[in-house]
Amino acid sequence: MTKETMNNQESGLLDWFSRRLNLTEIFSLLTSYGIFHAELDSRKRIREAIAEAKAQPMPSYDQWPRVLGLLVVVLLLIEIVTGSLLAFYYLPTPQTARASVATIVRDVDFGRFMHQIHFWGAQVLLAVLMIRVVRFLMRGVYRKPRELMWVFGALLLLVCFHSDLTGRALPMTETAYWSSVRALELVGSIPIYGSSMLFLLGGGETVITELTLIRFYLLHVALLPFLAVTLIYLHFSGVRRLGQTESGAQDAPYRGGPVVRTHLLNQAILFTVLLGVLVSLAVLVPTPLGDAADPYTTVPGVGPPWYLLAPFGFLELTSGFLPTRVAGSVLFVGFTAFVLLPLIPGFRRESKSRLLILLFVAALLAIWVSLTIYGARVA
Repeated sequence: MTKETMNNQESGLLDWFSRRLNLTEIFSLLTSYGIFHAELDSRKRIREAIAEAKAQPMPSYDQWPRVLGLLVVVLLLIEIVTGSLLAFYYLPTPQTARASVATIVRDVDFGRFMHQIHFWGAQVLLAVLMIRVVRFLMRGVYRKPRELMWVFGALLLLVCFHSDLTGRALPMTETAYWSSVRALELVGSIPIYGSSMLFLLGGGETVITELTLIRFYLLHVALLPFLAVTLIYLHFSGVRRLGQTESGAQDAPYRGGPVVRTHLLNQAILFTVLLGVLVSLAVLVPTPLGDAADPYTTVPGVGPPWYLLAPFGFLELTSGFLPTRVAGSVLFVGFTAFVLLPLIPGFRRESKSRLLILLFVAALLAIWVSLTIYGARVA
């Protein structure tokens, strides 16, 4: 292979990424020179974008679901702020974890409220991400040239799952302990790398020890939140680069009304509803993990988190005729296909029938809900 051919292939790969992400801006932000000039140029770009947006009418397709991306950013900021405040009072050892949570709830000002907001904010964040994924499936956002937007969004959902899973074990209550043990059992069912991942997370056993708790704490506080922020930035960089985020949106008709005013109104209303839901859950559900008021009372049955009920139900449903490793292989292939959906040949082309896409999404939702209900019954 000649040097010229290698340079052409390299430039072709960079062009492929540049059409999907704003690589020039990303690389410039990695240097101090780029940060200085990006800050100077960003003010001018923001002023020009605001002036241009004020003069544009509102697209008719741009309705309430479009601002779900902003809710994801707001919820992630709430999680980072409340998690940082809670981490000041937490010690990641089995002997002090429960006492740390008790200190936060009883002695810290607004400690119980922050604890509840942090927990329920994570659940609402996961629900919003799943709604956004379903909407992307229905809109066909995974097709060319938006493949990287889908991949980063799917990875963000999996990272948030992992972050919530590691955070559930930190209180070291009975419900949190056994919920994490059941989730680690699902990790152990992954083919080939399941044992290695189980050893990396929990020391080789499905038992929460001191080393496991420290690893969960570092992942939950120091690594996964910033990985989620990076994925969100890459995802929205693709949105900025490609403009509209829906197939066929460029040809959509327009209705009257300025885009900035309508966006601000929608976002303000949704943000108010979001705060109302979070405060209501924090006040009305004092024990989110389901622990009994009496610490000496044994919880009747503890299952995995709600977002893992479908994989758990699949493993229980197939336990009679499939080995655990085989069922885990099927789940692993399913999650891999979910992340790499744009690379599957049947999904790369533009579908001529929107009805087929809706039927496909409806079938996936029906299967997921059925497995979730079954997993909740057998958990």
